[in-house]
Amino acid sequence: MVRECRFGVAALPAIALLASGCSLILDFSSSAVPLDAEVDAPYTAEQCEYKEPNNTVAEAAVVTTADTGTAAICAADSEDRDLYKFTVPANTAKVEIKITFANRPSGDLDLKLSDATGMMIAQSRGFGNDETITCPAASPACPMLAAGDYIFEVFPALTGAVNFYDFSLIITPM
Repeated sequence: MVRECRFGVAALPAIALLASGCSLILDFSSSAVPLDAEVDAPYTAEQCEYKEPNNTVAEAAVVTTADTGTAAICAADSEDRDLYKFTVPANTAKVEIKITFANRPSGDLDLKLSDATGMMIAQSRGFGNDETITCPAASPACPMLAAGDYIFEVFPALTGAVNFYDFSLIITPM
């Protein structure tokens, strides 16, 4: 990219002095990154590898309420999604799953809750810096969860979205 500022409507200095104003010409014919360009690195390699592989129901990483971590949806794999498996014990009053992230222009993430077979129970697809599913709750609609195994999935809101996130799992007994 070339940044160039020309004064006036002509290249002649005498005419340029008579004309006021400045026009900015951006030349994008070069693919070189400008020296002052900000690096957009929304995640680290460690965040990308957190509990991987976990892109399918069969590969869902087992987590408990003690597990928290910073993970990432990464650009290396355009189909990247993170699935986590957890167990709801008998006599559970409430389950809350939350992801928090910095909502960058290309980094909106969403959250889905499924049963152990992958059948969706609830999802949170907001536009803010976090997504939360609470069961039981009305918005997003989620029933009381029976004892058993469940999967929550973190996925990009749009194909190609990348970002890091923190997750938490809270299981409240009756």
